[in-house]
Amino acid sequence: MPRIAAMARQAQPGLLMVDRTVHGPYENYQTPEQKVPEGKIDNPWESCLTLANNWGYVPNDVYKSPTKIIHTLVEVVAKGGSLLLGVGPRPDGTLDNEAVSRLAAIGKWLDVNGAAIYSTRATARFQDGTTYFTQGKTGTRYAIACLPEGQPAPATVAWTGNVPRKGSAVKLLQTGKTVKWTATGDKVTLTLPATLAKQAGAYPALAFAFVAK
Repeated sequence: MPRIAAMARQAQPGLLMVDRTVHGPYENYQTPEQKVPEGKIDNPWESCLTLANNWGYVPNDVYKSPTKIIHTLVEVVAKGGSLLLGVGPRPDGTLDNEAVSRLAAIGKWLDVNGAAIYSTRATARFQDGTTYFTQGKTGTRYAIACLPEGQPAPATVAWTGNVPRKGSAVKLLQTGKTVKWTATGDKVTLTLPATLAKQAGAYPALAFAFVAK
C-alpha cells in the first residue's frame, strides 16, 4: 500500500486516500461505517451512515427518523467529524418519497441551525449528556441540545461546562432571539420561551449561540 500511495501521489499530488483495512502514513482520513466513534478524533474523519438500513435501494426499507439523523449529525460534528449519509435511489434514478420527506425535514432544521454545524470545530469539552458543543471560526460557541423524539420542548435546558461570558447574550438560532440564562459555578441553565412546548416533536434539537468565558 505505501508503494501504491507514493506512486499515485507522484502522479496526482493532491490525491486524498483512505485505506479501510490498514492505517498508516498514506491515509488522509478515517471512515467508520454505520457507527459514530465513542470520543473526539483530532484527525480528519467521517462517519458513513445510511438513511435507511441498506446502502442500496431496497423496497419497503425502514428509514431512520429525521430526529435520529439530526442527533447523529450533531454528535458527529461535535466530535470533529463529517457525516456521509447514504441514500439509495430506485431503479429509475429517483428517490423514494419517504427518503425525500426525511431529507427535507433535515434540511429544514439546517436552514435555521446550520451556523452551529457548518464550518465549525470541536471544542475541548464537546458533550454534556445529550447537549453537544461546537465552535465557529470567529470564536462563537454553540450548544446544541438534542431533545427526546416526539416530546414537547422543555421549559429549561441545562448543561455543565462551556459557560457563557458574564453579561453576554445567548441566542436561540431558530428564532434569532435571546433567551434568559443563569450560571451557578459551571452549570448553565436556560429558560426557554413557553411557545416552544406547544408543538410536540417539532424541534429535534435546539441550538444556542454565545461567547464563552
